[in-house]
Amino acid sequence: MRLYQNTTALVLTIMALLVLSIVVIFNNPYENKITGNNIVNTNVELFPVQAKNCSFQLTPGWNMVSFYCFGMFVERSKALQSIDGSYDSIFEYQSNDINDPWKSYTTSLPNWTVQQLNYMDRVSGYWIHMTDNATFNYFGVYSNSNIYLYNGWNLVGYPSIDIKNINDSLISNSFDIVKYYNTTTDIWLVYFINDSNNTLTQFESYKGYWINVSGDQIWAIVKQ
Repeated sequence: MRLYQNTTALVLTIMALLVLSIVVIFNNPYENKITGNNIVNTNVELFPVQAKNCSFQLTPGWNMVSFYCFGMFVERSKALQSIDGSYDSIFEYQSNDINDPWKSYTTSLPNWTVQQLNYMDRVSGYWIHMTDNATFNYFGVYSNSNIYLYNGWNLVGYPSIDIKNINDSLISNSFDIVKYYNTTTDIWLVYFINDSNNTLTQFESYKGYWINVSGDQIWAIVKQ
């Protein structure tokens, strides 16, 4: 009797039953911010992970999203396979690349074009322009995450399944503004420090956020 039809099924089953350790390599934000052909200093961090399935709806127009079930380096074509044909462009903002922070991928460009957004991850926020309604699905991993926030504006994800108040998740004296764009209403929701009339109050799964901070820092998100 065959318990598993292929090695993929075996791997996914083991991931669902066990807590594993994954080695994740990050750029060190406090040493070298230059990319390209220069040497980049790295940190190695060990996080426990568990198998997890992501699923949510995207609607026509610009969607500000994130994907908590991605690893740190997932090929774009694999990451977005479930919505292939329903989007035409993606943008990412890498705050640590001071010379060229915007990275993009456009489906209409010819194959010989050099596109910058070839990999995706769980800690980044993304602008995805949808041409049709679609359901995103991806079976991946769920883990603790460290998000490096750089002085100024950062477009980041929220790699957690837990809804949390902004003040409970971020240190109150380390940021000024958090913004999220609601595609359905075409309205920006905004959180200002010490403002009682904020239209944005919580961090939620699958959403991307603009966060303005003063000084480089690390936002640690621990899975419950």
